[in-house]
Amino acid sequence: MRLKALLVDDEINILKNLQAVIPWEELRVDVAGTAKNGEAALALAREHSPELILCDIRMPVMDGIQFLEELREMGSDAEVIMMTGYQDFSYVRSVIRYEVKDYILKPLDYDELGQTISRLADGIRERKAEQQSIQREWHQVFHLAYEKVLYDVLMEVGGGSAKPFLKQHELSGGGGVVRNAACGRGGLFAEGTQLGR
Repeated sequence: MRLKALLVDDEINILKNLQAVIPWEELRVDVAGTAKNGEAALALAREHSPELILCDIRMPVMDGIQFLEELREMGSDAEVIMMTGYQDFSYVRSVIRYEVKDYILKPLDYDELGQTISRLADGIRERKAEQQSIQREWHQVFHLAYEKVLYDVLMEVGGGSAKPFLKQHELSGGGGVVRNAACGRGGLFAEGTQLGR
């Protein structure tokens, strides 16, 4: 599973180094865009919905703190790594409520940053896989419940048997297919409707 990252820093050399030094391909992460201030970063975040964001704190136009606030307000749950200088560390308390995952001090240690990105990317993939698994389970539960309700309605209309109302039917194992079902009220069920027990 490939992820998308957004790089935000007003120092062009840092943006270039981040793109060149971090082994993005090895990490299976695509750099969706770069921005030199929070305002431009918000536009990119809306367009690309990145899962991972590396962001400086002190930037012109819109700083990293305001960017984080507006990012969360628009519903993004992206993992954020803040890049900050020693003199900026007093800002750290201000961004705790925005669920920043890690802080990297400048000058950047790119090996440390690469390890942090790898760890966060693995966590993102695990959560996405878990969410997809839950969604599949709910879909199956909903489908089975729908089949049960449909079958119960047929049985109720048929007076305990669905057969008088079926022109063609196939029942086997745990379910069947109702074809051209007619229940005496204008044909309530479409052709090819799946039934369960």
